[in-house]
Amino acid sequence: MNKHRLRAVIAAGVLALGAGGFMAGGVLAASAANESPSTAAGTERPKVIALMAAVGDRFTVVKQQRTVGSNVDPHLRIVSSIPDDALNVAVLRGLDRGIEQEEPQAERVLLRWSPSPALAEALDKVKGRERDEELLGAVIEVLRASPGRAQWDRVEVILPRFSPFERPGIVGKLQGIGLYVHGLKRGGDALDEMSGDWTGAAEGTGGEKVVNPHNGTIVRATTYIAPYMYFERVTLDARTLVVLARKSQFDANKFNGQGVEIGNELLEEKLLALAERSAFQSVRGKSSVEVTAPKLSESEPAASGTAR
Repeated sequence: MNKHRLRAVIAAGVLALGAGGFMAGGVLAASAANESPSTAAGTERPKVIALMAAVGDRFTVVKQQRTVGSNVDPHLRIVSSIPDDALNVAVLRGLDRGIEQEEPQAERVLLRWSPSPALAEALDKVKGRERDEELLGAVIEVLRASPGRAQWDRVEVILPRFSPFERPGIVGKLQGIGLYVHGLKRGGDALDEMSGDWTGAAEGTGGEKVVNPHNGTIVRATTYIAPYMYFERVTLDARTLVVLARKSQFDANKFNGQGVEIGNELLEEKLLALAERSAFQSVRGKSSVEVTAPKLSESEPAASGTAR
């Protein structure tokens, strides 16, 4: 898409409201994480950090499919959505918790933003890393319209990012948040269901380390479902909106589906939990998170760490 046209769509979607929040190109809600205490004479004003979740409501299901010919993408990519701004809420919750622990004296303003349908459609016509930059540009324009920005010191924004690279057990060319389904159904063209009738190596005999989503048991399997999240935390100067820092992060969990009815409700729960944890870890690091150690199955020897 012509960049001037995309900028016009962005500009058309920006609408300043009042001091309590603003809407830009879709949904933006603002709230304070803690009340602003009055500053006594002679004391330094506490730092104010605006935290913004801008991952939207969409996620991608990436499935293997049988193909003929080397030029055909062997993966089917289906875009879906989670209602009620749940992805942004989960990301914002994790980011807020991380900043609270990292900078306990700072005040925090919480922002959630999703593109309007028109802006989302325009962004879909821009691919890969170029889309990442256009989305960041849209967010900056959204922030520029905020009447409360003069009171902030910096902004921390989490945005979905494109990854062209493959990772162990995870395909490449992933954008933002989604589910990667690894393995084909017996006698079918694709793994059309997210539960039941899984094929591949028996548990414990090969494949990737995966976790039973119900009881935490670790096994090895060649068929699994992996919620993933690839994003970037961008730090902006609140007054100038100059980019101060950028940090990319990829996280994924592989869940065993063999003989287990995972179900869409549990998958959504796992996806939201990953989004919250990843946002937290982007600030505090993975070693700062307390987790319950998975229970090893009899077929899996003990090993240090947890399956990822």
